[in-house]
Amino acid sequence: MHNKFIPALVGLLIIAIVGGLAFWQKQQKDAAQAIQDQMAETKPVAQGEYSLTDVAMHATASDCWAIINGGVYDLTSWIPRHPGGEGAIEGLCGKDGSAAFNAQHGGAAQQAAILATMKIGVLK
Repeated sequence: MHNKFIPALVGLLIIAIVGGLAFWQKQQKDAAQAIQDQMAETKPVAQGEYSLTDVAMHATASDCWAIINGGVYDLTSWIPRHPGGEGAIEGLCGKDGSAAFNAQHGGAAQQAAILATMKIGVLK
């Protein structure tokens, strides 16, 4: 009697695995597209010197600056694109996000290249 259920269970397992793989593949494709979009929007920005107070005035999702390793970055355009979710970036707005960035991406060339597209200056 139990042998009748084995093909059904195997079928459900295969469907679950295929569905999970398809979902994961879409997530990876969406992340890659977000990175390509950000890199394509790179435009030269005059570099300035900013204080902690200057950065703190840009602490919302619609106007998000952060300090990362001594650089000042306008992360506003990256918030909706960030593969790890908007909250990961919103938590950095108006603050020094060096520790969070380095803990998550420290030394990763691709993330450093994306971040460089958003640099607006340095911390004075």
